[in-house]
Amino acid sequence: MRSFTGLSALAAAISLVSQSAALVANSSINSQTRFAYAGSTGMTVSWNTFSFVAQPKVYYGLTPAMGQVATSDVSVTYDTSLTYNNHVKITGLTPDTVYYYLPVPMIESPTNGEGAGPFTFKTSKVAGDSTPYSIAVVVDMGTMGPEGLSTTAGTGVSPNNILKPGEINTIQSLSAAVDQFEFLWHRESVIRKFRDLF
Repeated sequence: MRSFTGLSALAAAISLVSQSAALVANSSINSQTRFAYAGSTGMTVSWNTFSFVAQPKVYYGLTPAMGQVATSDVSVTYDTSLTYNNHVKITGLTPDTVYYYLPVPMIESPTNGEGAGPFTFKTSKVAGDSTPYSIAVVVDMGTMGPEGLSTTAGTGVSPNNILKPGEINTIQSLSAAVDQFEFLWHRESVIRKFRDLF
């Protein structure tokens, strides 16, 4: 998955740790878009919103105009969460193919400026395909401050665990190496996905 848009969305959404409504206007915040392969011909697109969504939608297609839509009724939350997790499974896709997509609604409309949609994902290869495939694995996304990845953190965080000005966080490291991997596996996203299903 050479497109960096899904990773950017994940990085931006890590900042959803403050309850302040003012943060919604912050252009660095969006909806923690993430994916799960559904075989080689499907993809589950997941993202967060601040409120329940009766019918989450994902527009998708082979061009930026997209032209197709998939929907679901899955919008779940937990007592300790500030957001709802929305999941839409898209089926009937072509293996090893780049698709454009746009989940609706998102916390902040990605229609203009940096990070504007539609975004892209790539479906998996067919099982048994022996073409080399590279994966980046991330367990810890980096320092968490009151508004996400930052050089500050809340009460109880050791000063030794806070990024110093100029230090590189996980997202910046992945961004610098984006052409070296096709898929990013984020352990916590996998755990959240399974928790939503059970």
